[in-house]
Amino acid sequence: MAAECTVTFVREAQHEAALLSGIIDIQAESSFEAVMNRVSGSTVVFDFSNVSRINSMGIALILRCFKRLSSERKCVVQVRGLSQINSMLFKMSGIFMLAQEVR
Repeated sequence: MAAECTVTFVREAQHEAALLSGIIDIQAESSFEAVMNRVSGSTVVFDFSNVSRINSMGIALILRCFKRLSSERKCVVQVRGLSQINSMLFKMSGIFMLAQEVR
């Protein structure tokens, strides 16, 4: 059984953070809708430390979410906790044009 994507929101020093876990695929659409509805600040950090896998539909969801947050909400989007494979996926898909990686 695949690990469903879950999102936990936390408030950190200067921003909101969305802690993701599980597998990001088409089943994660409602989780990303929740993220877009929940973000209220000017900066949000997406933590991928506990994400086990991202497929092509997951990349599409991430792109759509980040684009909406940055263009419609004028929110600064940051990512952290990427595995080497997910970092490569983000580079190849253009996600790093919408979000900056932080440590």
